[in-house]
Amino acid sequence: MQSWRHFRKNFHILKFTLKSLFYNSSRSTNHYIDAAFEPLFWFVDHFTAYLGIIFVIIVALATSSVVGIWYMFLFPIICTYSGVWIFFHCALAHYLLVNIVFHYYKAVTTHPGSPPQDALLDTIQQAVICKKCIQSKPPRTHHCSICSKCYLKMDHHCPWMNNCIGFYNHRYFVSFCIFMWMGTLYVSLSTYSIFIYHSFNPKMLLKNSFPFSDSVLPLVQGLVGNQNVTDIITNKLNKAGEEYGPHPAGFTQVHEYEHVAIIYLFFLCCAVTIALTLLNMWHMTLVSRGETSIEVHINSSERRHAATQGMGYNNPYNYGWYKNWKLFLGINKERGLLAILLPSSHLPEGNGMQWISNEKPIHYVDPAAYNRYEKEQRKWFFCRFCPC
Repeated sequence: MQSWRHFRKNFHILKFTLKSLFYNSSRSTNHYIDAAFEPLFWFVDHFTAYLGIIFVIIVALATSSVVGIWYMFLFPIICTYSGVWIFFHCALAHYLLVNIVFHYYKAVTTHPGSPPQDALLDTIQQAVICKKCIQSKPPRTHHCSICSKCYLKMDHHCPWMNNCIGFYNHRYFVSFCIFMWMGTLYVSLSTYSIFIYHSFNPKMLLKNSFPFSDSVLPLVQGLVGNQNVTDIITNKLNKAGEEYGPHPAGFTQVHEYEHVAIIYLFFLCCAVTIALTLLNMWHMTLVSRGETSIEVHINSSERRHAATQGMGYNNPYNYGWYKNWKLFLGINKERGLLAILLPSSHLPEGNGMQWISNEKPIHYVDPAAYNRYEKEQRKWFFCRFCPC
């Protein structure tokens, strides 16, 4: 406890010294944070467009490698199954592959949608002037600093697509993430047994890992005496390998390339599955709430500001999760769920410039709003222990 008090005292002395030298009452902490990150923002604004091409190539190469390994090493194993399981694996794998390729291609090549440049401000309902490109900006339209353009219902700029995600390609982006998650999950599960065989089989360890230990063997031999360490380790691994289970498909000979490919495939697909699980949860939550990645920050700020006034805030574009998903997927009386399960190039509902409100008041009296606001401010309990 005494050391903690001593540390806290010295921290406050250092903080007071720095503020006495650099403090400016006209500048907030956010200003200095923005200034510190300005080089990073400059790099992102100027080079993300070029990095996007590299990211697209990485996605194409990684996907191609997974497909190639599946055909080279997994498909021969699948062919040893019964006819029903062979049909199931082939149908599911190719169904997912077609949807992944289609939705990724459409997300990359489809323009997100821009407001017409020659449109007058009075002709677009609730439109404002963009401060960056000096053009009419309809509701839910935002300016992309990387593309230097305004896009309808902009969600974010995705470097993996080398494109902005907006009104016309938002469905393709989310569908790609979902189908890619299903594909990597399928490959991870179907590869698990063969991955265990390659990772823990002593014979595979001897064949693929032991040759790289040549530089260590002389040191080990000097420590244990004149014994042939190589022969001892080889005999033990061979004996353990004979007691290990057989190859999942019953193969007696396995090429060394399969060992590396299966381990690469399993770890790559598991990592992508975990990452896409979090990403899909985030975007599916936003779609259910009728928000985009930009609007969630705007609405949170509006909600906090309204709470300080004892008011509640309502998102005017939230029509309930069911209708939100129908509008997002473009499902109507003429177009059913089959257009979502199969590749489809249908357009979303509306034109991206005119949006119907949910007819609920944006601000309403809510006496409990301020209490919720204070509770959220206090929920970061670690602030109590911060020496600041």
